[in-house]
Amino acid sequence: MSALAASLCCTTPVVLAAAGITSAAIANNWGNLLYGDYRWHFRLAAMGLMLFTLAAYFRSRGVCTLREARRERNRILNTTLLAVLIFHALYVSWTYVALHYLGIAAGLPWEQWDERWAIPVSLVLLGAAGLAYGLAPGAGSNAADAS
Repeated sequence: MSALAASLCCTTPVVLAAAGITSAAIANNWGNLLYGDYRWHFRLAAMGLMLFTLAAYFRSRGVCTLREARRERNRILNTTLLAVLIFHALYVSWTYVALHYLGIAAGLPWEQWDERWAIPVSLVLLGAAGLAYGLAPGAGSNAADAS
């Protein structure tokens, strides 16, 4: 969800052009404005959304005080690292791979930007997230199964 919020600067013009609501030229102008001038606003809002979601997740798991947070430090760090890796992998693969080629298909003049770098980067980030999940203590198992 956070990765989608971060990529709204690029998603909105592509959707509007693909749906025929606006012309490719207007969508391209809007995309350049949103991505060029406001991309960090979208990224910071998405990171804030992710931090809020992580805080709500840990509170629902009983981590409500600093003492409990210190006791669960490893779980908090591992889960946060995993969330950040997944966020960046989804953001890069959605914004710089999927939207780039969908925008070109919708008639936006984005062929001028070479986004081939994004495919291996998103694969590395997804691999790192998978590795972090696999190395996390108790990954893929339930606490009840361990007893």
